[in-house]
Amino acid sequence: MPRFELTWLGQASFLLESQGTRILIDPWVSPHEARLIPPAPLELVAQRIDAVLVTHEHLDHLDLPFLHTLAQGCPNARLVLPEAIAAEAEGILPTAPVKPGDALDIRALRVEVVPAVHGVSMEDAYNDGAGRFVGYVLRGTDFVLYHAGDTMATEALIEALEGKRIEIALLPINGRDYFREGQGIVGNLDCREAAHLARRIGARIMVPIHWDGFAGNTERPGLVVDEAAALGELHVLVLARGQPVRL
Repeated sequence: MPRFELTWLGQASFLLESQGTRILIDPWVSPHEARLIPPAPLELVAQRIDAVLVTHEHLDHLDLPFLHTLAQGCPNARLVLPEAIAAEAEGILPTAPVKPGDALDIRALRVEVVPAVHGVSMEDAYNDGAGRFVGYVLRGTDFVLYHAGDTMATEALIEALEGKRIEIALLPINGRDYFREGQGIVGNLDCREAAHLARRIGARIMVPIHWDGFAGNTERPGLVVDEAAALGELHVLVLARGQPVRL
């Protein structure tokens, strides 16, 4: 009987439930003028939460107004976020600042912090931000899941992930291009890169993320299915928002 349930909330936001533990990853719930998707209902994401994992400071990953709302119902939820941006959320929830290479336990889950390659703006893209951008590998009794946050693929990133026995990879696919970068939009993996990265790190299942949230910064997740079919030995799971999946 599976003990691991994953609910995609849109963009890079997830609710992970395992053996009574409820963890949010990059929850983005607040309104925004360019938002294309409805926010997750508060009864789903603001009750009985044990921890929130945040990968970096962009507002669709570090949603400060929502964290204040969460603190009203779950004042003991632990906020895990990069050490370099911990001051931005000071005083909202009990904070666990982290950097790549760190590991911590959240009840029965082991959380390992890995690097990511991104940028706050185009002026500082693309690099690891001296630990400002991270991903997370979550280990349960019956799964190993990797949430990449926002990232590009580099040899250093691959070296940090290889050997971790990752089974399920949640990877951004919205890519990058000259025109969006000219508007200051820092990009990510594209569909082909995401499929190759998932295969390279040994994942059996890839879940495309970060493709539906903002006007002018979307992608068709079906393209990943085509890329994975060409590679073989990789299953792509395109999730529906708000629908829990047992794995």
